[in-house]
Amino acid sequence: MNKITKTKNEIKEILKESPLDFEVKHAEHTLKRLLELMPDADNAVQIAALAHDIDRGVYKITETHNLKDFGNIDDFKREHAIRSAQVTKELLEKNGFDEDFIEKVTSIVKNHEVGGDQETNAVMDADSISYFDYNIYEYYEKNGPEKTKNKVRFMSTRVSPRALEVIKNIDYFNEEVKIIVQGVLTDINR
Repeated sequence: MNKITKTKNEIKEILKESPLDFEVKHAEHTLKRLLELMPDADNAVQIAALAHDIDRGVYKITETHNLKDFGNIDDFKREHAIRSAQVTKELLEKNGFDEDFIEKVTSIVKNHEVGGDQETNAVMDADSISYFDYNIYEYYEKNGPEKTKNKVRFMSTRVSPRALEVIKNIDYFNEEVKIIVQGVLTDINR
């Protein structure tokens, strides 16, 4: 097994330890969406997409359970991204990746909540689309309509116009979630 495959498998094993049941599926779905948005994404970008939430498998800190420990959502997201970048860096060092590869991956992971360059923005878009495609239903069940509205607003205002079009065209199977998404998207387009 090559070190790329080994590292991807190790990331999934770490994510299985997250208190959020969907974390491995979300990571896989984020990678799938990344490859739809950026078919030529190199191994560094692919690993970043898979590892972007890896801290949840190590520290067990989640927005649902630990947001109250931070000043606001921006502080929480910043610390989450920093923790994920550090865990990813340690894993890549252990697996013998070179310094440039490690720097590229950790930079993308560290900035996946805010974007930056084209590759980081693609990971951020893929993460957001994955939330709308997959995570939103469980988030709604655990957090209710008001927190879901806030999360939808956060996730939809950070994405590219291309990703926003994908989000608008998702076939939401839960009517309450569909109404929330459509309402927020209508509000932000005013």
